[in-house]
Amino acid sequence: MLALSGGGARSAAFGYGVLSALAEQQDPEETGRTLADDIAVVAGVSGGGMLAAYLALHGPSGIPAFKHDFLDRDPEASLRTAITPDNLLRGYRGGINDLTGLAAWLDAHLYHGATLGDLERTGGPRLLLHATDLYNRAPFSFDRASFRTICSDYNSFPLSHAVAASSAVPVLFAPIVLENFNPACPLVPGVPATPAASSAVVSHLQETQARYATAPDLRYLKLLDGGLVDNLATQNLMKSMRGPAPSPLPEATAREVRRIVVIVADASLRVGGDMSTTTDGPGALDAITASIDAMIDVSSRASLDRLQEETGRWRQRLIRWRCDAVRTQDCDKLEVRLVRLSLADIRAPEARARILRLRYKLSLKADEVDFLSGLGRDLLAAGLRHDRIIATR
Repeated sequence: MLALSGGGARSAAFGYGVLSALAEQQDPEETGRTLADDIAVVAGVSGGGMLAAYLALHGPSGIPAFKHDFLDRDPEASLRTAITPDNLLRGYRGGINDLTGLAAWLDAHLYHGATLGDLERTGGPRLLLHATDLYNRAPFSFDRASFRTICSDYNSFPLSHAVAASSAVPVLFAPIVLENFNPACPLVPGVPATPAASSAVVSHLQETQARYATAPDLRYLKLLDGGLVDNLATQNLMKSMRGPAPSPLPEATAREVRRIVVIVADASLRVGGDMSTTTDGPGALDAITASIDAMIDVSSRASLDRLQEETGRWRQRLIRWRCDAVRTQDCDKLEVRLVRLSLADIRAPEARARILRLRYKLSLKADEVDFLSGLGRDLLAAGLRHDRIIATR
């Protein structure tokens, strides 16, 4: 199970390195398979979501092609990026770029007309993708349950639109708009009552879904970058773990599996820069960027703590399901490990300085792609060998 963080092309290149390393490692228990073939679930957001959706659509055999299809290209060439009066006006009105920009480019180069429904027919890992619902200040997951709550058709929704929504940085992109067909809903007669949750996060998600059916002013959902509410894609992963067992794993996998590794590939930028070298500044752009990063980073750290706890509870629920409902032999023999790979853990001064220069963008130079993907490979190898592995018993 893999979670790929946000961070534009930086996170896509870092995650590509992690996936490439998994694709080159032979499965020690089954000849002819690699560790990439064992990926059952991939969660992603923003740039990590672009890679996650590509993996879910094309499967592990498509990993090498992602470099050619995305990392070696220039998506920014299809976008309005110049500071002009017209673009400033577009930004003031909600967003400089619309669906004719990034979503169209993604569809042409990565997803080729695929819809969310098509993902269930490809045989790839299950995709967990989300954006930010501005009305509710909450994640909107691109899954069947979420589309049922707004009485919309999951099967026909373009995969490129979902990924573009997950990547839609405010102002640079206009929100992706979904229509809420409540209360005249042809698909669901009503929203079932949900039990009170002890977690404030879970409670808010339950209230959000109920609100789609009851709030009279919630006719259109405005979706922006999912990293605003979950930049590691771990909240979405935890949400799937809280579903009916053995979610999010397929039943056939959950019956027999003995070892599960949950890998969080975190390409976010945490600490550094030159704003503290003088008494001046920071400038307006640096101040806004650092403020947003601070809010996202605190949330990300808290999410990692919750993932550690949730993974332990999920393991116990899986064991109960295997022993009580399925009666699998040796049903309690299940090891779950959490592996965190983070660019923030790079200590070499030159590498750290280079990472900090690679702020959010959608296009990278060839040497930048090689640098970041190399770090992904190296951190995965170190994480599987040493102290990045945390056994949940």
